[in-house]
Amino acid sequence: MDSVTIGNVEVRPLLDAAVLMDPRIMFPKYADQMLAEYPDLIIDERQLMGLNITSFVLRSAGQTILVDTGLGPRKRSGFPPGNLNKTMQDSGIAPEDIDVVVHTHLHIDHVGWNTVDNDKGEPEIFFPRARFVIQQPEWNYWMQPEKVNEPGNEHLKQCVEPLTDSGRIQFFNGEEAFDENLTFIATPGHTPGHVSIGIYSAGERAVLIGDVSHHPAQLDHPDWSPNPDVDPVQSARTRDELFNAAADDGRIWIAGHWPEPVIGRIVRLDGKRVFRAL
Repeated sequence: MDSVTIGNVEVRPLLDAAVLMDPRIMFPKYADQMLAEYPDLIIDERQLMGLNITSFVLRSAGQTILVDTGLGPRKRSGFPPGNLNKTMQDSGIAPEDIDVVVHTHLHIDHVGWNTVDNDKGEPEIFFPRARFVIQQPEWNYWMQPEKVNEPGNEHLKQCVEPLTDSGRIQFFNGEEAFDENLTFIATPGHTPGHVSIGIYSAGERAVLIGDVSHHPAQLDHPDWSPNPDVDPVQSARTRDELFNAAADDGRIWIAGHWPEPVIGRIVRLDGKRVFRAL
């Protein structure tokens, strides 16, 4: 994946994993319509579609910032182990080079490389110098004991809870500036404290969307909220608004779960929203 420069900010996508997605699980209410309307998106004889899990390294205001940390090295049900450590190495980036880890939200495929298991099988932080930026509403929602101990949320114990006593968490609340180039954009629905990252630098702009959208088919059908959305009605509204904002002002669109290419612009063509890669 090629990097892109927006003003004074460099954005480098780093693929953690490419997975096959079953639309009947991801979009159970809309799977039949999706398969009928977009047969060219099927890449597997089992009628599966591709889904990327991508992290991003940003160079901004003298800092090296990693946005989301993928699946991590552990084998989890329904997911392969991630390869972010290798893609970082291939890009000449070491874990100790990361100054800040920013989380758009705390789902399993966005926090996985926060920790790795040491020789004793205990989780330890993978990025030795980094501080971890998390939205306070997101933390409050997921880190309640009943959520942490809920079946299927083992990643919270392994990858998020170990940060608690590290002294390296910095909390933000919604639409706050992170530095001179980056601003958090509140984009709730997928999770309560979900944020996207607005890049505004030297007259140029972009948005790193997190999980506002998982697939370009949602350009035509923003109401197709995927199964993991905590509030599917709100997520559909958020998705439609961000699509329209990007089409209106021409900001670069950076989508970590979309099939490659993941960076481009949303334009209007014959009354429809269309994605055009850079």
